[in-house]
Amino acid sequence: MLLLMNTDRASAQTDAITTAKNDLITAFQSIRTAQRQGASNTDLLPLINQLNTALQYEENATTLEQQDPTAADANAFQSINLSTNVSFQAQRLGDAAQTSSIRRIAFAYSIALGAATLAALAVVEAPRARRLIKKRQLRRARILPGEEEHAK
Repeated sequence: MLLLMNTDRASAQTDAITTAKNDLITAFQSIRTAQRQGASNTDLLPLINQLNTALQYEENATTLEQQDPTAADANAFQSINLSTNVSFQAQRLGDAAQTSSIRRIAFAYSIALGAATLAALAVVEAPRARRLIKKRQLRRARILPGEEEHAK
């Protein structure tokens, strides 16, 4: 009976440490994803520091697994909490960076479309504008008697 209880306890410890390791990997991947989505290194630096701390907790848990199971569990849970927080924050930063990038792209396309529209209008309407300007110049020009030769 005593052997079965120790096996269960060792299994629970391994599960917490395994979960901590998996959460570390997930948090690292979340940081990489946020970086690819355009999050700045300045924003990611605190998360990287937290991830390093979580890694230290996980290493301590692995070291203490055989010596002090309670301390190993405590360290594993600290690592899990930090890793989960890092994953969440990295996803939030990545989503914000991606949204910002999409807005910049949409703004750039809008400006390009507006410039193209204005250029097309200028090309199509240029002859009409020239005729209108010539008509106005003719209306304003006074023809005085004796200056008929210059009026042509």
